[in-house]
Amino acid sequence: MRPVLLIGGQPGSSSIWTKVGPLLRSHGLNVRTIDRPDDRHASGGAGRPHDDAAATAWLLDKRTASPAVIVAHSLGTATALALAATAPHHTHALVLIDPATGSLAVTRTDRLLAAPIMGPAVSWAAFRTAGLALHIPALRAQILTRRFGLTVTQAKEVVRLCSHGKTWRSFTAEQRRLVTEALQLQERLREIRCPVVIVTAAHDRGLHKDDVAAMAEQLPAANVITTDAEHIVPIDDPQTVVRAIIQALSPMRVKARGKKVL
Repeated sequence: MRPVLLIGGQPGSSSIWTKVGPLLRSHGLNVRTIDRPDDRHASGGAGRPHDDAAATAWLLDKRTASPAVIVAHSLGTATALALAATAPHHTHALVLIDPATGSLAVTRTDRLLAAPIMGPAVSWAAFRTAGLALHIPALRAQILTRRFGLTVTQAKEVVRLCSHGKTWRSFTAEQRRLVTEALQLQERLREIRCPVVIVTAAHDRGLHKDDVAAMAEQLPAANVITTDAEHIVPIDDPQTVVRAIIQALSPMRVKARGKKVL
């Protein structure tokens, strides 16, 4: 069975796939997840999309899991696209969920969070505030346990990382890369030849429909699925994510580029 590799967005935790993973396994699929940016090549990477892609390729070689269907959410789609462009032999197909890449994907908030002084300060304060709020048992249970499907132990670990960890540093670093490398990565889209399924959230205020349309137009064999969800699609609509992955596993079902499938 062809492997399916799940890559999370910011700040890189695989917990975003807690609902998708079991559904995929129920279809008999060989599912693997990686954390970004910690689960990387031993020599280390700078966390840039092409460095992350090289680290992912190394992991696929190590696990003898190529070529795989690469599924990525949000900023993780930059890694997936870079992998498909630089190491096509590792990529059977791409499933890009609410992609946060390309020049139009960079918002004013992104630029603020990427600013040298303001960005780290805001990120630190936001993660610490979230950590304090999630110390409240009822709120932690509502958000992390019931919505995200995390166990009690996993939820407490998330709170610890928000409150005392360095996750905010990774978040800030990735915001800078999102801003500085968005245009460069977009220019490489035409190099990708594998089938691509894009899942876009209808109610994501930060996602530009023009950016998704432009991305689909540049990719040789792209299909777009629209879901009635917000940005955290793998949590709020895991069934659509699974449907997109199954579609990607059957290239004949990926129709002419840019065609929308509802």
